[in-house]
Amino acid sequence: MRYFQHLLCKLCLLLLSLGMAACGATIQLIDVDVKLPAEYPVHFDNREIAVFNALYDTTEPEGIVWNDSLIINKVAEGFRDQLALSISLEADSIPVFNHFCGQTSRGGLDDKEYIYSLAEQTGARTLVLIDSLSFGDFQHIRSGAMDSEYKPSYVNAIWQMVLRIYDMDNDCFVARLNIKDTLFWNILSKDQAIPFVNRKLEESLPQVAFHIGAALAKNTQPQWETQERVLFFFPGVKWYKALEHAFLFEWEEARDIWLALTRENKNPKKIACAAYNLAVASEMMGRIDLAKEWLNLSLSYMNIPEVGHYKFILDERKQHRATLLHIVDDDSMEP
Repeated sequence: MRYFQHLLCKLCLLLLSLGMAACGATIQLIDVDVKLPAEYPVHFDNREIAVFNALYDTTEPEGIVWNDSLIINKVAEGFRDQLALSISLEADSIPVFNHFCGQTSRGGLDDKEYIYSLAEQTGARTLVLIDSLSFGDFQHIRSGAMDSEYKPSYVNAIWQMVLRIYDMDNDCFVARLNIKDTLFWNILSKDQAIPFVNRKLEESLPQVAFHIGAALAKNTQPQWETQERVLFFFPGVKWYKALEHAFLFEWEEARDIWLALTRENKNPKKIACAAYNLAVASEMMGRIDLAKEWLNLSLSYMNIPEVGHYKFILDERKQHRATLLHIVDDDSMEP
C-alpha cells in the first residue's frame, strides 16, 4: 500500500512541477519526521513494570513448540529489552518472572485475584503477562530449483500467543490481545531433507522468539517515520528566509513570514503557495485541522495538484490520531 502511495506522490509532484514552473514558483522537498500511532497503544506511566511467563505441566501434541520455557523467556526478554529502549529505562529495571500454573490454563489471565497475587509477590504495578505461546507444524511450501549445490527451501509456520497488560493503579487491563500470525523462512542449504530443515528451523526459534517479543513491545509505542513534504517559494528575500527557517525546523518563524506573504500579496498564485506552506507548518506544529483550512484557502486562489494528495495524508494522520511532537495553542495562525 505504501509503495503505491509513494508512486502516487511522485506522479503528483511531476504534475505539480510542470504546472508550477509555468507560474514562476519553485518546489522544494523537505524531509520531516512524522510520529505514527502505535498499533495497540499502551501508556506505561508507572515505571514498576514486570514481565510474566506462564508455564504449564502439560504439552500440546499438535504444536512443534508449546510451553517451552526457553522460547517463552526469549519472547519476554525481547519484549523487555525493546520496551525499556522505547520508554528510556534500563533493561535490568524490568524483571522477567516465570509463574508455574500446573495444569490449570491461565490463557485468559482474567482472574484478578491471581493477578493481584503476582503483583503482591513481585511489587510490580504494571504486569505484562505472556501466555499460551505455540508454534504450529512447519509447512514446506516448495523447494526451488537451482544449478548450484545450495538449494532454497521455503517454509512457514503459524504461531500464536496471549498477551495481557494489567495496570494495578487503575485496576484494569490496558491491553488484551490474542495474537495469531505466520512466520516465513527462506533457507539455503545443501541438504533439503525435511527432518534436516526442521531441525535447523527449531534451532532458530529462540532468536525468532526474541524478535517476536521485541516487535510486540515496539507496537505498543508510537513510531517515527521520515516523510517528504513539498514547500513552494518564489524569488525574493522573504521566501528564501522562510525556506531557511523550515530547513532548520523553525516552523513558527517560517509561519510568520508565510502569514505576512498571504496578507501583503495581491498575486493569487503567491497567496496560494504561501497558504500551502502554512498548511505544512501547521501540520508540523500539531494542528492538522488548521492545516486543512490553509489547504482550502490555497485552493480558493489556485488549484495546486499537490493539495489533493496532501489532504489524503492529513486525513490519514487524523484518522489514526497520531500525536505530533509540538502541540501549540496559537490563534495567530488562523486564516
